[in-house]
Amino acid sequence: MSFKRCDHLRTRVDELWEHAQVCLAGGGSRRRILAIIGESGTGKTTSLKYVLGDFPEMKQYRDASGRLIIPMISIEVPRPCTTKDIAIRILQELGVEASHSANEYDLWQAVKAQLRECGTILVHLDESQHLLAADTAAAVRKLQDRFKSLLSIEDWPLHLILSGVIDLATLFTGDQQLANRSTVMRFENLLFPGDKAIVVNVLQDIASDHCGLTLSPALLTDDFLGRVVKAAGGGIGTLIEFIRAACYKALSKGHKALGPKDFAFAYSRFSGSRELDNIITAKTWQDIDRAKALADLLRPERRNRRPGKDAA
Repeated sequence: MSFKRCDHLRTRVDELWEHAQVCLAGGGSRRRILAIIGESGTGKTTSLKYVLGDFPEMKQYRDASGRLIIPMISIEVPRPCTTKDIAIRILQELGVEASHSANEYDLWQAVKAQLRECGTILVHLDESQHLLAADTAAAVRKLQDRFKSLLSIEDWPLHLILSGVIDLATLFTGDQQLANRSTVMRFENLLFPGDKAIVVNVLQDIASDHCGLTLSPALLTDDFLGRVVKAAGGGIGTLIEFIRAACYKALSKGHKALGPKDFAFAYSRFSGSRELDNIITAKTWQDIDRAKALADLLRPERRNRRPGKDAA
């Protein structure tokens, strides 16, 4: 996978890692958080997994005395997840068993000690917004304080990567102390035709380079590329999944070329939409709302209800 956003992310992670080494040597600044924020499907998780796996110095190893060193850990935060839950999860990732019966303060003290003992200088928490247990000022402040505490381990300059959807921005709003400790990278949706080069690059990389399929000329038209971006909701992560699914369909049929029909099939499987609402084939595809692919199955009184809202 190679595109500008991924290259930019690699640069940001490299800067964070180098800053950690400078801090270990006694220098550096207090900006030890890299926040990666974007809507679902924009490729945050995929890109971070790819980039973090490209740093051999972040992999586990044993030092001269045989002690296991774990420079970096990456954890997907489940939903729901309390600050106590994530303390236990971090300890488990470091090979230490912990129980919910333990006091939360003691758990976090153990986390700090174990991070230093294991040589863990970088912690990545994916889907970090799940740690915001409630949308209240008190809940946000508690989480902000927890992260600030993690960044204050004595003689151990821990660095954090927090990735998540746009709700995560709440964490850096209203607390200048945490904002002053952070840098932020936005993962925004693709736009067409502005991001045409990226879409073509991803399409060719997956279909041709990885799957050995030739591209039907129809796939490179502006009309088709626009349909694909809309069908993926503008998310590059979703786009990658979509293209892969279309390729698997073509390969399963023994085809040598990838064509629009493969994408139409993949979209229908993903969305469950009717044929007339299939963005890949519909004449008026620009007017189709992909979020309402199943709207025809709802009772009339529920079709116009806002998601997550109960009837009055």
